[in-house]
Amino acid sequence: MPELPEVETVRRGLQRAIIGKKITAIQVRETRLRVPVNPRRLQRWLAGQRVAAVDRRAKYVLCRLQNDAHLVIHLGMSGRLLWCSQKLALDKHDHIRFLLPGGEELRFRDPRRFGLVDAVAPGKLAAYAHFQHLGIEPFSEQFAAEPLFQQAYNSVRPIKNHLMDASKIVGVGNIYANEALFRANIHPQKNTGKLTLDDWRRLAATVRETLELAIANGGTTLNDFYNSDGEMGYFQQHLKVYGREGEACEVCGTIIKRIVQVGRSSYFCPKCQKRR
Repeated sequence: MPELPEVETVRRGLQRAIIGKKITAIQVRETRLRVPVNPRRLQRWLAGQRVAAVDRRAKYVLCRLQNDAHLVIHLGMSGRLLWCSQKLALDKHDHIRFLLPGGEELRFRDPRRFGLVDAVAPGKLAAYAHFQHLGIEPFSEQFAAEPLFQQAYNSVRPIKNHLMDASKIVGVGNIYANEALFRANIHPQKNTGKLTLDDWRRLAATVRETLELAIANGGTTLNDFYNSDGEMGYFQQHLKVYGREGEACEVCGTIIKRIVQVGRSSYFCPKCQKRR
């Protein structure tokens, strides 16, 4: 599943390509996504409008139009945005096409159909239902030691579970949670409420560093993530613990271990990340 770095990579690629372009037509070939597509709403608010900005909230790509309406896209499990020629042969999973001048188009492809494509009327984005329970953005001013400590000081669940809870912190998926905890020397099973302010200072810094490194490398291609240009990400070359069970820790040489937390694999170094 694309996480924050992958979505931010897509956003940046899309921003370079689509700003100032007019959506001349919209073709909806399949409405049965996770949230059913509403073709009339797309046509009403997006058709004939130029794209003014491309932003991101959590794992949603937001294209703001000149009329202040927004195109909202979530890639789900396997969604892709393709910037391509209108002459490119259609794939059976190409569900929505945004046609642009000069024979170009933005194409939404989603084999598993867990994605979302929607239009939000001008002035309604803050009240959009899918945004109401989203947590702190890792690159926002709120993502700092004191607010994070106050948010979690009485929590009894493991810190890795807390990091991956989108109602608390958005965009930190399993891979990045593992990597950030390793860099902060924090055990994934440590009780969240036991983290000190110093722990949160380290963790806030390593979460940002990990995400920034992933963005700089185009994300993590372990399954089927591609950016808007169809290129794969290369952050997997920088992984320190994720997927490295049985290998030596690059810092101390201790063998990396794997456990399962809430159905997800956690990787850690028993020496660098002691469970205190």
